[in-house]
Amino acid sequence: MYPVFEAQDGRVVLPITGTGLWGPIWGYIALESDMNTVAGIVLDHSGETPGLGAEITTAKHQAMYVGKTIFEGEEFVGITLKKGGAAEGAMHEVDAITGGTKTSDGVSAMIKDCLVSYK
Repeated sequence: MYPVFEAQDGRVVLPITGTGLWGPIWGYIALESDMNTVAGIVLDHSGETPGLGAEITTAKHQAMYVGKTIFEGEEFVGITLKKGGAAEGAMHEVDAITGGTKTSDGVSAMIKDCLVSYK
């Protein structure tokens, strides 16, 4: 059994957990009722480097996920934090954290590894 929090408007919120550079990272991802489009995300950590990996907790970083999708047609692809920046119009990428490669990789893996269980 996997926890699912359902909002009255049909959105769902799913918990996600993973590993950053210095320890655990976690959060919640909200999906629109289509179960594909990201409505929002909240991320946190226990010890990522301030100004680098810890940037995952900022509103600016978290806003980049809104409107992204986790499926390409029928295939589950997740969302990748792309080093060098997400390609314009890329629906499954957000900008990686500059200087926070391990944390960015951890967030990408966390999203994919946790959400695939719900597929």
